[in-house]
Amino acid sequence: MDGFDDALDKMALAVESAKVAKSMVVKIDGIGEEINLNLLIWRDDELVAVAQLLSEFMEDKEDRFLRVVNAVCIFRQGWGATAVTMIAEAYCSSDPSASKGKEMAELFASPENAYIRECLSFTHIDGEDAFFLAVPFVCVPPRQVVYGEALRHRGSGVIRDTRYPLGIMRALALAVERYDEGVDEEYFRDLLARGVMDLGFEVNYK
Repeated sequence: MDGFDDALDKMALAVESAKVAKSMVVKIDGIGEEINLNLLIWRDDELVAVAQLLSEFMEDKEDRFLRVVNAVCIFRQGWGATAVTMIAEAYCSSDPSASKGKEMAELFASPENAYIRECLSFTHIDGEDAFFLAVPFVCVPPRQVVYGEALRHRGSGVIRDTRYPLGIMRALALAVERYDEGVDEEYFRDLLARGVMDLGFEVNYK
């Protein structure tokens, strides 16, 4: 899969893939089921790897953050990654002043807070540029997901946890250490992929 020239092309692929995955998991497992955090790894205009964090590593926020950043570091070294699109489930607010400083999950649990919605969240980091997209959704019986219009933002001020974009930016800024000539590239990447799997990810890669 190649030919994704700019951030919008890359994010469009991420959005469509995530919507299919979310709809499928709800259809199979029921309302309330979530998709796991995913990383789409790009080298220039080419998608070179996809990594999904396993369910058992989704709960601990600090641990999850470290796993994501360490995985991006590996993809930077082994695949020469230049951009990353992170996909996750989250909440979004149409009234930031009302939700500022409050727990989004608790606000969502109260029916009167209609300005809080569940969403698919997309964080795309390309060099020092950060793009953020939220696609609100509603799960309706029996097992259907209805998606709203995408909300697009640029700049980290629209998200609460800025560690992810900053951590991914720093990982992508690492100098790529070239391995010695004569090293089998496929074998080398197989070894690095095992490292990503040891971090708790399922990985597909070129």
